[in-house]
Amino acid sequence: MKVEKNYLKKTKEQHLHSPAHVLADELSHKFSDKKHFGFYLKMALTHDHNLLRRIAGEVLENQSTKIPGALFAFLVKKQKEVKDA
Repeated sequence: MKVEKNYLKKTKEQHLHSPAHVLADELSHKFSDKKHFGFYLKMALTHDHNLLRRIAGEVLENQSTKIPGALFAFLVKKQKEVKDA
């Protein structure tokens, strides 16, 4: 019986079982912020996915930001305030 060497390694999409999880994974990878996956998941569960992708695009285009995750959170909060007003 032949045993594969990598059979114990987790696959990349192992826990991505919903569109919200896929978006959270996408955002955490784009911002190089894997430790805040839960934050991005919460955002994906409570906000429109197209809005989040648009804001992520704006953040990634901005070359001057040092912490893209913080700018992303600020812009989402700002967008929510504008929507609620």
